[in-house]
Amino acid sequence: MRRLFKRFAIALGIIGLMTVVWANRTGRLAISRFDHGGVLTPVSEATPWKKDTTPIRIGIFAENIYDFNMATQSFAAEGLVWVHWGSTFQEVLDSEGLTIEQVVHPVNRVNSWDWMMKPFYPKPLQTPGGDHYQLIRFAGRFYVDQIDLHRYPFERLTVPIIWGLNVMSDVFSAEKVRIVADHAQSGVGSFIEVIGFATDRYDVNEYVQTYPTSFGYKDAGKQSHTPFSQVRLEVSYRKAPLASIQQYILPLVIVMLVTLIAPSLAASLWDVRIAIPSTALLTLVFLQQSYRQNLPQLPYATYLDQIYVTCYLVTFGLFCLFVWASNKLDTCSDEERPSVVARLNNVDSWFQVVCLLFLAATTMLNWFFPLKF
Repeated sequence: MRRLFKRFAIALGIIGLMTVVWANRTGRLAISRFDHGGVLTPVSEATPWKKDTTPIRIGIFAENIYDFNMATQSFAAEGLVWVHWGSTFQEVLDSEGLTIEQVVHPVNRVNSWDWMMKPFYPKPLQTPGGDHYQLIRFAGRFYVDQIDLHRYPFERLTVPIIWGLNVMSDVFSAEKVRIVADHAQSGVGSFIEVIGFATDRYDVNEYVQTYPTSFGYKDAGKQSHTPFSQVRLEVSYRKAPLASIQQYILPLVIVMLVTLIAPSLAASLWDVRIAIPSTALLTLVFLQQSYRQNLPQLPYATYLDQIYVTCYLVTFGLFCLFVWASNKLDTCSDEERPSVVARLNNVDSWFQVVCLLFLAATTMLNWFFPLKF
């Protein structure tokens, strides 16, 4: 009866583990993202626009990017933004009684109390072709809308500086005014390095942001238009793989190698063997908590978290193996002891191979097919 109960408990544990893994892989336990109702649509020069849409050209140059804060999802930046617009758009500004500095604004700016936006010229310059031009210096903090740490510590980071048209009037909606990015002149300076990351590249992209509101224009007697054009300077960073391996993966590999070598000890040394998984388990918990201190609270497990879960399972499996082996040695007679020891040593060897294959398989599986949290 006791043996039957043990087998039932083991079978129940295996079924439970397989159920959790299946639910995660199929997304049954996934956290659905909140739908704010807005839509961000990428556009390009080939995107068709209405014939009466007024174009204005905006360029962005980021001189400094610094003080990136993972906890607040923000960074500080300083740079220049310039605007070219024609007489048609100038007539719109005059009719609304606005200046270009009031219309063009940073979409993802945070902390307005330390924001600086200063035009270079008291009045916009006029180009020989009759267009208008204004150069603006800016400095402040910006919000990073998408930080994906699923593959931590091999993650990539993209920090955006977004400029768009103010939503103060529907005359600036994307159906009437289109922002064209100055791809040729936009760029970044030499002081954009973020500590802990290597600069990869930068991109200048155009988008149309559709808001889930009319901002009350319809109630105010105006036609309701919610899409607004914007341009983004997106600077991409990446972690150095070798540095991440040395800092996070190598200590974990050393601990697991020591743990997996433990079954190579003779089964008769049961008191030494059974202490190794317990010590390794405490070390794994300490290592995971130490690296987690560098991250904000996340609603999902990172790639490194999934590796730790695999290591926990292997360590617990070794502990169960050693408990079973020590009980076998304790209950066998002196005549049976040599054969029992030989049998246990054979089981240990097979268990080492299975654990190594399990660790390798789950590590690759979690990389190519991450859990759908």
